[in-house]
Amino acid sequence: MSDLNSIVQYRQGDILLERIDDLPEGTPTTERLLAEGEASNHGHFIQGDVKVLVAEEGSSTENGGFVTHFLEVDAEAALEHLLIDSGIWTEEHHKIAVPPGRYRVIRQREYNPYARAIRLIKD
Repeated sequence: MSDLNSIVQYRQGDILLERIDDLPEGTPTTERLLAEGEASNHGHFIQGDVKVLVAEEGSSTENGGFVTHFLEVDAEAALEHLLIDSGIWTEEHHKIAVPPGRYRVIRQREYNPYARAIRLIKD
């Protein structure tokens, strides 16, 4: 999608869902956890009628974004921030409604100009 006005994105913490036209190759999984919190027992989960594919190692966007999964959402789904062991809402991020479509899951990164390093954002 080259037209910036047509880009559809949903962000929750260190996760970005970006709508894509075609679903690339990936390994199907029943796991709904898209990213696990590094410091505590929480994670970003996709809930609903969704086909989840794990992206091939080294998958990236045209701009070098780190792609972890691909999603095919058949009916409105929800991106939720939950405790991993209990499934209880963490109250840190609100639930985001995700309309039907195909998406890539991108882990957000940040640049540290002092260390001249790029690292994944820790949520």
